[in-house]
Amino acid sequence: MTTQPQHGGPTMDCTLYPELSLDVGDPGAGLRRIAAAAGITLAPLRVTEWASAPHGPVTLVVEAERGTVHVLLERNRHEIQVDLIMPWLGAALSGHAETLTDVAQAIDEWQRGDTLTVIASRRAWLTACPRAVAHEEGRAAEYAWGMAREETSGRWNGPLVEEAYNTQELRQLVPFLTHGRLTFHRAPAPPFSHDLFEIGPADNDSWRVGSQQAGLSTHTVVTTVAEAIALVIQALPPDCSPSIQASGSQLD
Repeated sequence: MTTQPQHGGPTMDCTLYPELSLDVGDPGAGLRRIAAAAGITLAPLRVTEWASAPHGPVTLVVEAERGTVHVLLERNRHEIQVDLIMPWLGAALSGHAETLTDVAQAIDEWQRGDTLTVIASRRAWLTACPRAVAHEEGRAAEYAWGMAREETSGRWNGPLVEEAYNTQELRQLVPFLTHGRLTFHRAPAPPFSHDLFEIGPADNDSWRVGSQQAGLSTHTVVTTVAEAIALVIQALPPDCSPSIQASGSQLD
């Protein structure tokens, strides 16, 4: 992908995008102009296109402090796809806009910090990601447990997840399922300290329990879910408080 300069970059067919007629089809200039006319100051904006597909879509990237906004415009038809992206969580709001005026208004609400549910309620063409909403509303642990329980329901590790969920000390943490392992974190997003114990499968329907930072050979093997949960609880640090949204220097 290449980044085009403000002048001499890709242009759109103005018969497909009449909003850009005043800008001779320049999508970046057009979005800036439309936003300015509405009293909206956009964060830094750049225009990108795939060098290997010169007739492919053009993407406007707005580098807002809250998260990047991607506005993809198809060249062979009128289609505007919008993704408002939160760091680490991915697309928090997604949808297809009818006009660049709609896009500018959504970006304005995003930049000024309106909640995801409020933006989605105003912009019917945008859909909020449930995970991002839970994260924003401080329900990340609750949402993660719900997804973990749904994913493992009726499966071999379902009893492990249910037992962990029903243990108060662990329910306050954020669970992650990866490669058959159940890990716990104090924050729903990086940075992670990885200092809490994890539980994974072992031979003969047993469970291995140990530090996320140590080799598997150091893990303890137990035969029951209850024993595995007990080992995790015993190893919790004294300061292991309910899950929080971590910032730069916080542990998970």
